Amino acid sequence: MTTYKDETFERQTTPYKSELLRYCGKLAGSAWDGEDLFQEVMLKAYRRFIRWPERELSKPYLYRIAANAWFDSCRRRKIAFLPELLADYNDLAYSEWNRHDVRESLEYLMDALEPRQVVLILLTDVFGFSPTETGRALGQPVTAIKAVLHRARTRLKKAAERQLHWLETATGSPNETAMRRQSGTELFESFVRAFREADMTAMFRSYRELSGAGITIDRVMVVRGQAWFYFKDPDGHVLMVSTPFRTNQLKQEEQ
Repeated sequence: MTTYKDETFERQTTPYKSELLRYCGKLAGSAWDGEDLFQEVMLKAYRRFIRWPERELSKPYLYRIAANAWFDSCRRRKIAFLPELLADYNDLAYSEWNRHDVRESLEYLMDALEPRQVVLILLTDVFGFSPTETGRALGQPVTAIKAVLHRARTRLKKAAERQLHWLETATGSPNETAMRRQSGTELFESFVRAFREADMTAMFRSYRELSGAGITIDRVMVVRGQAWFYFKDPDGHVLMVSTPFRTNQLKQEEQ
């Protein structure tokens, strides 16, 4: 019996299946082995979709699953891993990434970017702020925001390409989950405080700690000058925290 989740999975993956099959054949070296790799990729994608249904199955995400599956196959069979075969994945435009792709890459590759670059990508490409809203929140001109964003996106994509096969989802033990839950409130507060103060270094540090604790900022809404952050812990619980833009806060202090 076909379920709603099955239909959603098919709707999200169907546009990419033919290209993904060709890519799998190129990686595996033959149509026969490519078909096996393709089936493995679709199975992995389905399992991840069932576990994280809110995570959109984008083209870069499916290609990354294929590349990781092929890398694992090379390791199991003890055959040469040829990075040049990943060219099709590397050629995917940054514009094809969705916020999940960006967030996951940031969480693994924050050492490759400066704190200021990470914060700007978070606000625009993950949280959905416009460059104008980002500049207003941080008290910086829009032209400077756009210039740094361009450099940061280019650097992030190159870093993700170099470390593609490291980007696998990790799961923690029950004890780790308990520790994460215990420290969650402090981490929420530190991130929101850094946002209110427009302290990019503190935002970088607190977001890194949130990521390490398995906590994601699932959604951000801007309503009448207030940013509403929706945090999700490893158990799926959601906490909503609101904070004013820095410019609004400064105006209130001046009055």
